[in-house]
Amino acid sequence: MKSLLARLAAATLLSTGAIALPTAASAEDHGSCDAASDVPVVLEFGTLDGEDRVLCAKDAAGDTGLEVLDAVDLETEETTAAMPMVCRIEGQPTPEQEKCGNALNGPGYWAFLVAKEDQDWGYASVGLQEYEVAEGDFIALKYHLMADGETVEVAAPASAETRAAAEVTHDSAYQSDLTVIEDDDTPLAAIALPIAIAAALLVAVAAFVVGRRRRG
Repeated sequence: MKSLLARLAAATLLSTGAIALPTAASAEDHGSCDAASDVPVVLEFGTLDGEDRVLCAKDAAGDTGLEVLDAVDLETEETTAAMPMVCRIEGQPTPEQEKCGNALNGPGYWAFLVAKEDQDWGYASVGLQEYEVAEGDFIALKYHLMADGETVEVAAPASAETRAAAEVTHDSAYQSDLTVIEDDDTPLAAIALPIAIAAALLVAVAAFVVGRRRRG
């Protein structure tokens, strides 16, 4: 009986541990942007109100540029044309500055640039919706005034230092390492309670079986 109860207790502890604990490798990688499939995202507001940031889309190689922006939790808005363009990021420019209608009507636009490490930034060959991010890519979004010409100056270089400074805001690979993914609104007690009930039922069944065996 004691042996059986010990095995049940051990199994219960292992199952509860699997719910909350990621693997050691995932815990180490969660805060870094070092993997070849991780994509640094440079966001520079130019003349707009907004805080320049360097973000990291974890394991985003193979995604489109627009999917990468979504992965780092940037809010975007597009024009309504058949070939839409991203016209607003994080609420900038404001609706007074850019209507985001069928076409751009403001004084500038969000320039989409790409680069490999230690190379110069350059315009992407296609738009955010079509561009497939490759391993080793850096991407930049810079609000650029059309009056300033075609050349877009990005302050942050595509460098190892920029990659190291990238802020990890989304990590689906890390979350997938968890045996059970908890909803942000689900308290821990709501998960632990069913496990405790199941463990108690197992112990009760074991006691019943052992008792019957002794009487037999």
